[in-house]
Parts: sequence; structure tokens; C-alpha cells
Amino acid sequence: MDFDEVADGLYAALPADFIGARTDAVAQAKRTDKGLARRLGELGKPTLAAWTVNLLVRESGDQVQELVELGDLLRRAQDDLDPDQLRALDKQRRQVVRAVAREAAKLARRAGHPVSDQVVVQVEETLKAAVADPSAAEQVLEGRLTGALTYNGLGTPEPVAPTGRPPRRPSAPSAPAAPPPPPVDLDAARTAKAERAARREAEEQLRTARAELRSARSAVDEAAGEAEQAATAAKEAAQAVDAARRAREDADGRVEELETALAQARERAEQAADEATTADREAEQAEADRTAADEDLQRAEAERDAAQQQVDALS
Repeated sequence: MDFDEVADGLYAALPADFIGARTDAVAQAKRTDKGLARRLGELGKPTLAAWTVNLLVRESGDQVQELVELGDLLRRAQDDLDPDQLRALDKQRRQVVRAVAREAAKLARRAGHPVSDQVVVQVEETLKAAVADPSAAEQVLEGRLTGALTYNGLGTPEPVAPTGRPPRRPSAPSAPAAPPPPPVDLDAARTAKAERAARREAEEQLRTARAELRSARSAVDEAAGEAEQAATAAKEAAQAVDAARRAREDADGRVEELETALAQARERAEQAADEATTADREAEQAEADRTAADEDLQRAEAERDAAQQQVDALS
């Protein structure tokens, strides 16, 4: 097992998976190299801001490298540029740092671990530290940060008012007097200064254009994401409308079936009512016929009794 390879793999994992991955790596290393296992066990879990910066270095290391180069340019320019150029360069630094921090947040979101605005601020501070301090830049470019770095303002040199002459340097007490400097070719000096200024201006314009390009790309990506979300929402809405339309058609069909069934039930009820009325009339007629039959029977019995009395009297 190689330490750098394993360490890079650990810091590429999501923060929630770091401890488990480190434990597995240590257990595997103990079988062959206890020293390696100890070094792996000493690796610290990255904070969310540190993980985001490490992710940025792995996915967009060229942007971080450009930031570091911009810090080198700022330090070299401190004694050469006038205050206006220094302010313009520092403004460019702030713009690039913000753009790269937004890119880091976007990468974290794509990796399935969105970060808060507070974490983005910590990412910006870490990038500022990388611009200001070469040692901080080395830590950042290694891609194994465990915590956010703090920016203390050293990367923003204060403009120095021009005095018209080079700064005075103390001479050693025992050093002999230096020979007088050779005559200066003012025209050549002016030309060289103008060329340096033009070159620096071109470099500034190039970095500004790159920063604007990154911002534009970020805006395009965000717009594309929003458009994709809108398209998805529109598709889902269309599906919901179709489902609602089908449900309404089904409901209309069901209502029509129920109305037909209700009409048939009403018709059967009316027929039953008519049949009941007829049955009632027939029952009334049967009752009347039964009453008449009873009356006829009573008269016949009375006549029979009378006839029997006559027979009895004759005999």
C-alpha cells in the first residue's frame, strides 16, 4: 500500500464516510506495514469546508493553481506597481476567489453534499489564505486539508507612495565605498518600464477575462439547472393534467352509468307501484266477493233451517 495513494482516496470520500474508510485502511495496512497503519490512523477527518476545498482541488485544480499564481503576481507587484494597479489587481483577486468558491459549492452539490453559505465563506477564506501565503497554497494544492485556513490580509499589500528614488539601503560599516553607478539610459528605462506595464496590464486583462468566463460559465450552468428543473416541473404538471383529465373522464362515465341505473331503478319502482295498486284493487274485489259469498251462505242456511222446520212440522 502507498501512503499518498491511500490518503488521497480517504480525502476523496464524503465526510460521513471518512472514519469508516480510514478504519478499513488502517486494518488492511496492519497486516503488512504497522508504520503505514500508524500514519494512516493519524490522518484527521476534514471539516465540511476543508472537504469542499479538497474536492475543488481534485476536480478543478487548474483554477486553484491560477489563484496561487495570482498571489505570486501580487507579491512581485508590491514594489513595482503603482497604487491604482495594485487596487485593480486586488479587486481581481477578490472576484476570482468568489467565483472559484462558487464553483466549489457547485461541485459539492453535484457530489451529493450541498454546503451552506457559512461553509462557502470558510472556503473563500481558505482560498484567500492560499493566495496570500505560499505555505498555505501548498497545503491547499495537496488536497488533504482537515480544516479551513484563515486569511489575515497579508495578500493585500498596502500601496506605497512613490518617492522618485529607490529605497535607501544601509551599508556595512567596513565595506568600501561603492563606485559610482554608470549613466542611465533614460529612454531605454522608459521603454522597458512601458513594456513591463503593458505586459502586466495584458496579464491582468487575461485574468479578468478568465474570471468573467468562469462567472459566465457558472451562471450558464445555474441557468441550465433551473431550466432543467422547470422542464421537469412542466412535464410533471402535464402528467398531472393528463391524470386529472382521465380521472374526470372516468368520473363522468361513472356518473352516466349511475344515472342510467337510477333511471332504470325509478322505472322498476314505478312498475312495482302500479303492480301494487292493481294487487290492492284485486284484494279489495276478492274481499267484497268473499263478503257476498258469506251473505249468500247465511241466507242459504237460513232457508235450509226454515225448510227443515216445515218438514218437521209436516211429519
